Amino acid sequence: IMNDDAKFADLCKLKYEQQAVWFLNGFWEELKGDAERFWEITRHFEKLDKMGPEKKGADGNELDQFWSAKFIEDMDSAITALERKGALKEIDQDNNGKMALIELLMWKYKKETAEVVVAPQGDNTAAIAAAQAKLDAVKKQMADCEQKLASQKAAKAENEAAMAALAASEQQLKAAEAELQAAIADLKKEEEAYNGKIRALEATIADDSTSGMKKARANNELAQLKSEDPLPLRRAKITQEAALRKVQKQQKEVAKKRVEAEAKQTALEAAIADLEAAYVDLEAKMADTQSELEKIKSKPGGGKGAVYWMERGLFEADAFLPTSRQKYNHKAPFQFKA
Repeated sequence: IMNDDAKFADLCKLKYEQQAVWFLNGFWEELKGDAERFWEITRHFEKLDKMGPEKKGADGNELDQFWSAKFIEDMDSAITALERKGALKEIDQDNNGKMALIELLMWKYKKETAEVVVAPQGDNTAAIAAAQAKLDAVKKQMADCEQKLASQKAAKAENEAAMAALAASEQQLKAAEAELQAAIADLKKEEEAYNGKIRALEATIADDSTSGMKKARANNELAQLKSEDPLPLRRAKITQEAALRKVQKQQKEVAKKRVEAEAKQTALEAAIADLEAAYVDLEAKMADTQSELEKIKSKPGGGKGAVYWMERGLFEADAFLPTSRQKYNHKAPFQFKA
């Protein structure tokens, strides 16, 4: 038969949540008004544990000396170092230099080891265990939703980046097309000037009143014009050809960016659908858990602390859902109806 010290040692090995629930179950009528405080204390233990050397978080069971002192300081910032040291010595029931959550609760609510180890847990432990299994499924589904939400956010960011890249590429194409149109207009102007000179020279040559010297000079100029384009015309042709190549290159780039953007849009739509399915699954699991808890509450039995804790967990899970899907009013504190 285990003595009280051995039973208490086993309680100290439980995870933080289990320690809190044990204590709340055992002293429910006295402490139900502080149930939310239990929740907050437990979350703070887990947070500090996550920052500690072993980083167990919710899987932890006790804080080392440094993080225990930090917890006491966070609880009461006005406490002196000497008072904190004295408090930690009183709290540490098993003298292992660490602080289990249940040790803190015993100190805070002035309970003795003998009454804590035999604190009644109710005669409906099987029903509570079944409900807890369903809540564990809710937590697992929450983790899946978190992963899918992160994937959806990443897909959205990638889609937005792809759409921005496409828009920028299309703007570059517009600019290139504008350059091409300007180059075409300039080329047309130079060709008209060139052709105008040729027509003028040919008219001079064909005019019977033109002197032989002027005709000879005109024939010479005409031969030179026809043998090689003048520099302004050559430059205009080169500019137009370069502008055309630039447009063609940018058209290919736009096509590439459009394919990439369409792929990112498809990926985003798939991520949205995955997240939606995950939310639907979470809602179903939450409803199943709530139904199980209502059955427990409709029958006599203890374990009110455990029932509170599970329903508080559902409240937390509900807050994770999009506002349009939430079943609780999260603008108000959680209200538990036993």
